Amino acid sequence: MTTSVKLLEGKKALITGSRRGIGAGIATLFANHGADVGINDVVRDEEADKTIAAVQTLGQKASWHMADVGDRDDRTRLLNEFVGEHGRIDILVNNAVASRDMHFTKITEEFWDHLVGHALKGYLFLAQGAVKRMIEHGHGGSVINISSVHSFRAWPQDGVYGIVKAGLNRMVQSMAHDLAGTGITANCVAPGYIDSRVLPEDKEFTRGDDVYLGGAKGFIPNRRGGLPSDIAGACVFLASNLGEYVNGQTITVDGGFLAGGVPPDSKPLEPGMPGAAE
Repeated sequence: MTTSVKLLEGKKALITGSRRGIGAGIATLFANHGADVGINDVVRDEEADKTIAAVQTLGQKASWHMADVGDRDDRTRLLNEFVGEHGRIDILVNNAVASRDMHFTKITEEFWDHLVGHALKGYLFLAQGAVKRMIEHGHGGSVINISSVHSFRAWPQDGVYGIVKAGLNRMVQSMAHDLAGTGITANCVAPGYIDSRVLPEDKEFTRGDDVYLGGAKGFIPNRRGGLPSDIAGACVFLASNLGEYVNGQTITVDGGFLAGGVPPDSKPLEPGMPGAAE
């Protein structure tokens, strides 16, 4: 179903890591709001084809770009291909790279280099390349990094991932200052418990359900798991005129999870207590 209000009409958006999950949700909602979209990932499979088809079904142009954001040459080629196909870049959403855990005593330099190289260094230099093109075009733009609640709170074995995500939050603050006067905004969206599983169509109704959440439900005031569309909605806001005065910020989209300040391994609220899950 298409929306009648097109908040991103005519915009050209590149979304990394967008063949499925949160990235695909962003791509689809961007297209629903009138943006042409570049789909990126390291492999092209059935999920990628579904996302491309979803964008096209909404009447928008979809381009495919296979590239590894952790590789300098791939980043350059990715931007060149996207601008070559779309004429310019108005929006960049840095979304690539899934979470990876490792106990502090077992972290290797290879693990560190991979995660930092892709999810921090890769984000920074892809944003830099996109911003240079936005400045050349002269009509402003938006850079959105997908951060995480892990940037604010520690979980066991998430040290490197949390460091990387916290770095993204800090990155957009400096970008906001350094890009002052260009009309370009830089922000982060920090997801909470977002159910981005690959599900068959007949099981899509289970997305975000209690099976996915497990014991976390009692710590989420909204009492449900997040959906890729929840993150996509925040990104549409930031990339549109509605969010043009939001700059250098990290917006948490977690159903209120962090607001409670209760660590996920603490004893859940007992039934009958105020705020307890039924």
